[in-house]
Amino acid sequence: MPRRVVLFALAFLLLSVAAAEAQDTHQFLGPPREVPDRFTDKHHIRYNTQGYDDPHAKWNKKIRTWQEHDVPESIIEQILAFPGSSDAIGQWIDDAFDQTLAQFTACGGKLAARASRVSDTDLSVIIMPSAFLEPYYNVLVAGAYYPTPKQIKVLNIYYTWEGANKGWLREAREMLVYEMANYFAVACRIQPEPRTAAWPCDAPFVGKQQ
Repeated sequence: MPRRVVLFALAFLLLSVAAAEAQDTHQFLGPPREVPDRFTDKHHIRYNTQGYDDPHAKWNKKIRTWQEHDVPESIIEQILAFPGSSDAIGQWIDDAFDQTLAQFTACGGKLAARASRVSDTDLSVIIMPSAFLEPYYNVLVAGAYYPTPKQIKVLNIYYTWEGANKGWLREAREMLVYEMANYFAVACRIQPEPRTAAWPCDAPFVGKQQ
């Protein structure tokens, strides 16, 4: 791959650090906590929630901040409900793997054969507290796949309350699907972006499978 990290950025595609200074990396679910790694039930993918499977925060203060920035009540309720259950994040990871595998194998041919050999246990996932800096590109991102060491990072939940992308909500569940597709694309040696309506079936191969 010509790039060492495959990104799904927070706002549309890229959100520069300068543009994000006003809202900054607001931690909607509070700071991360040290917790042990876990493994998903189906594919045994290693993941670390950093405590966001059971978020702890100063909720009254958080809610006042959100209300001051006109965050809709429906969004506040969605943030407070994250992730829904203690095992939800592990289920999302397994679902993302299954969904992506089905998407790739539906293409048939060489791509399907390569996808069927993609390892589930080589991968690890970390849930991040907010948008995070990708230093190589100097941008804040909502998610990224790092081919070395085969690791996905996605933020937990993030609402953009100002700027050109005001009203955008990003959640770990949707970004896990996007970054899982990047994992498969790199493993199958196809071009991960741009993505057409027919992607990944029409994506060009870029080298030998990992």
